[in-house]
Amino acid sequence: MTETSKLKKYLMWNKVNELFLSGLNKTQIGQCVDLHRQTISKYLSMTEEDFIASASYDRHYGHKLDSYESYVVSELRRWPFLSAPQIHDRLKEHFSDLPLVTPKTVFNFVNRLRLTHNLPKESEKSIRPYEKQPETAYGLYAQCDFGERWMRTSDGQSCKVYFFAMSLSRSRYKFIYFSRTPFTTALAVYAHELGFKYFRGVPHKIVYDQDKLFLVKENLGDLMLTSGFRALVREHGFEAVFCHKSDPQSKGKIENVVKYVKYNFLRCREFTHIDLLNKEVLGWLERTANGTEHHGIRRVPTEEFEIEKPYLMPYNGVPKAPVENLAPHHVRKDNVINYRGNYYTVPTGTYRGHQTLVYLEEKDGRLYIYSHETGKRLADHELSSNKGRLISNTSHRRDREASLDDYEASVRKELPESAAIDAYLSRLRVHKARNYRDNLQFIARRHKAYSEGILSEAFSKCLEAGVFNGCSLMEVAEPLRIQSGESLIELRQETTPLPQVDTCAMLPDKTDISTFNTLFV
Repeated sequence: MTETSKLKKYLMWNKVNELFLSGLNKTQIGQCVDLHRQTISKYLSMTEEDFIASASYDRHYGHKLDSYESYVVSELRRWPFLSAPQIHDRLKEHFSDLPLVTPKTVFNFVNRLRLTHNLPKESEKSIRPYEKQPETAYGLYAQCDFGERWMRTSDGQSCKVYFFAMSLSRSRYKFIYFSRTPFTTALAVYAHELGFKYFRGVPHKIVYDQDKLFLVKENLGDLMLTSGFRALVREHGFEAVFCHKSDPQSKGKIENVVKYVKYNFLRCREFTHIDLLNKEVLGWLERTANGTEHHGIRRVPTEEFEIEKPYLMPYNGVPKAPVENLAPHHVRKDNVINYRGNYYTVPTGTYRGHQTLVYLEEKDGRLYIYSHETGKRLADHELSSNKGRLISNTSHRRDREASLDDYEASVRKELPESAAIDAYLSRLRVHKARNYRDNLQFIARRHKAYSEGILSEAFSKCLEAGVFNGCSLMEVAEPLRIQSGESLIELRQETTPLPQVDTCAMLPDKTDISTFNTLFV
């Protein structure tokens, strides 16, 4: 109980006694202080010392888990990142007398102990050693990265903007370019050109993430660049340096710039038009990002840039915006696109990751969908005026039944002509619908080792016994072959030698004897 609560109770006890001494009865006192007669009687029966010592003044509630406090505190001191469910499990593991409590009770108990013993929850992180690196030479390095953020429009709607950021490593002189659509390789190349024009030069080396816009494959150091980015590198002569995967610390300068743009420039800014946003960010760069003292180097980037500028390679290009007349859209993982409140299908297999894009064209009441990579038309649909509909083309869906039927027919051609085999395969498809293809593949691999007579008899026995499994079928065929005295037909196939292993400790698989009892007894 808090001190404030105890003070209120004491003042109430004092008020009740004061009113009683003034001549009021219990009913009148109850009307004045809004208390029950029994409570007033209890207050009047106690002296001040009795009241302070009573539960009416300072009430303590026992907790079911109080007896486990020392254990939980020791665990939290040793492992600060333990969650309440983990603590609950450890209590069950170590204490057989643990009372039946809900997870919420354990959660509240752990939180109370964290507050009482000052044991804040920490994340489990491995400690990575860092070193302060010396400043690079003027004009040698720049760093690039991308960012995105939702903005609020004047009509209260939300829209997402994407941006490209480049920063010169020595002077911290920055450039930002915004786009309403996700960056493609062509748009990223255009943003580079704008950055070089803004810097009035080109740095000798630029550091990047392993982004698909720039890099096809790292190839153990022999970088395979995308065609558009490779042309940019060759034209301007800079060296592209790519960080290792999942290592943002190796280009921390530009990571900080991205945060700076999000939380200093974009936050609480209203979006009107992308061209206006790009104009506004140039003003922000001049007065704030490049115009105020940088906390790391304790210098103004604009002043440092004047020193760095002569060390940059000359830039003689002319930025040319890419021509993209069609609107790019993301493909969902279920191979549909969301357009104007409806879902339109694309052929199965179009989705190849969360960055899969297609171009959309609306023309004559139809929606045309083109590949972002090849420009090939993938689909066209009639536009729907409704909302929430799935507009599909049956040719976009994989016909699983047709492909399975074809495979079943190919396997059936290799088996003897028999009504029992036809009936068995039909029943097998019903009983093993999910694994029917696997059963067919097993039968196709093993049936050639047996004669047609043995196979027909094995199929008949399994059909009569209701055993529908390709592996069991071949296990039935083997003793039938041995009884008939036939030799196992040799299967010719290319094999690779098995690795040399110790076979002494191996145990062979055993077949359930009940299978044979069902078939032969």
